[in-house]
Amino acid sequence: MADKFINPYNFINFPAQKAKAYTDTDRHTGVIKYSITTESPLFIPNSSSESAFSESTKVENHKSYDFFSYTELEAGKTYENEYHIPVIPGSEMRGVVRNVYETLTDSCMGVLNSEEYPVKRAPVRFKPALLCRNKEGMFELRDAFSTPVGDKAFNGKSPMEYNNWRNGDLIVGKGYLLKWGMGGTGSKAKKRYHAFSEKSARAGEGRYKKNIVLSRDDVERKLFPVISSYLSQPALQKNNKDAYIEYRKDLENFFKDKKKQYFPVNYSTVGKNLVYLSPATVTKEAFHNSLGMLAGEFASCTENFCPACELFGHIGKNGDSSGSKIRFTDLYVTDKRRPEEYYEFNKITLQALGGPKLGNTEFYLKQPDGATFWTYDYQVVDGKVIAKPGELRGRKFYWHSRNSRILKAEPSNFNKTVRPVTGKVTFSGDLYFEEISKKQLNQLVWILNSGKENLGLKLGSAKPLGMGSIVCKVLEVKERRIALKDGKLEYKVSPLTTALTYEQAGLSVHAKKEFYKIAGLDSVPENMEISYPKDIAQKNKAIEKGYEWFVRNRGTNSGKKFASEREDIKIYANLPNILDTDLGMAYSGKKWQNNGKNNDRKGNQ
Repeated sequence: MADKFINPYNFINFPAQKAKAYTDTDRHTGVIKYSITTESPLFIPNSSSESAFSESTKVENHKSYDFFSYTELEAGKTYENEYHIPVIPGSEMRGVVRNVYETLTDSCMGVLNSEEYPVKRAPVRFKPALLCRNKEGMFELRDAFSTPVGDKAFNGKSPMEYNNWRNGDLIVGKGYLLKWGMGGTGSKAKKRYHAFSEKSARAGEGRYKKNIVLSRDDVERKLFPVISSYLSQPALQKNNKDAYIEYRKDLENFFKDKKKQYFPVNYSTVGKNLVYLSPATVTKEAFHNSLGMLAGEFASCTENFCPACELFGHIGKNGDSSGSKIRFTDLYVTDKRRPEEYYEFNKITLQALGGPKLGNTEFYLKQPDGATFWTYDYQVVDGKVIAKPGELRGRKFYWHSRNSRILKAEPSNFNKTVRPVTGKVTFSGDLYFEEISKKQLNQLVWILNSGKENLGLKLGSAKPLGMGSIVCKVLEVKERRIALKDGKLEYKVSPLTTALTYEQAGLSVHAKKEFYKIAGLDSVPENMEISYPKDIAQKNKAIEKGYEWFVRNRGTNSGKKFASEREDIKIYANLPNILDTDLGMAYSGKKWQNNGKNNDRKGNQ
């Protein structure tokens, strides 16, 4: 266990089918009064200032935030020694409760970006090609030669001879220009521009014979996510950033100018139907299957609404809409302290955090039987590439750390400095409900009383770093009734019970065991570090170059150092299942890199 960590998140599996909205006809109106207590440092930003602390004045583009309060922070002022009474916005609790409610009622995933197409680094080099406009307004993909042109790059600057030309411009006698180093391979890759010329039908050259035809939407869907992925990289150099922006703009102009016949791209294929496009040869691929496609009926509801949509509100595709039946108030501290005593630190600079890395398919997708490599579109089994959609692991939840230590990092333009609330601070607030069924009420009460079963929820920012663990407790539930008696309106408030079991609340049988596991405050061993994957040398330290773990987690079936084809790529370790007894994963290191054998989860198991 000493050389293992636990990944900050895991997944609760989907049930066999999505539940339908309840048909109960009884109706109840009233309020749930509840409290939350912080089990670990908690942070919710006061977004009125992105430079609340001095680190923002010392490091360019470094953002720093105070905790949320009703104080409007002043631009240009820092707040090192000025504290404010923390407040938790009701909208934050609403998001947390909805996520849990969706899971425990077998509902849809309301915040899933169904239109997102994941992007992942491709294990093969793409081939040069030209998009050729045909008479039907579609685009044929034709194989091309790629020839270096112009001056070589010098000291990181782009070549100069064709610098004022545009991507797709015709260089007479050479071909159609692709700027910077996005076409070409090896030592040529970032030293010259390239000209793409169409292969003729002569023997030994023939065009791509499968006659791949793409619409404008196809091309945009395959190219733009790749470009956006490159542009989102924190360490992207300016010359490369400018090159990708220019390429995208030139492609858009090509679509508009119907006089232009050709435009340079690079491509790769899997089977008969999967085509991937990119500006580059060593590149990434945007998958054909979106998150919504793979989520199936668990994508956000647009019709046939689920229990969560019925309670929290929804908008249907045909204008069918319903407002929320519940309202969360802001939460306020329950004990009086000096303002500074509510906080864990005056301030702390956190490790860099980004969005979900959906390209890490060994974490976000289930491993298919016998597969050594798998993606959202295809898998490798017995050395063969099979076009088959991936399977999402389920709903993402974060573990609770039993070590409240938050690792510090040095300020940069990739991370942020914050002021978190300390542990064991209690806030209280109200949840108002109107015209809901007793079953819906019982489910809300159980979720907001789950702390009684030693279960916690996750709230706020930096959850992967161990922050945001809270325990919820219901203080009282009151139902309000208005009745007509003897010709007069009578207003009554009646207390309701809060002593409900999971089963009495009518929650999901499918999700119970997995939810209790990941929501359990004691599920993770006390001596285990919860961390994103990293090298053994960084154990209990802030992560540097976390991508190296994923690089080392990929090998080859052939034993070669690098795979040159999709058939040869191999994943060594994948994310444990949420109910596994051993949730640990091995840190990477020199021994691990050489043979992958100190990690007991292999991609070929």
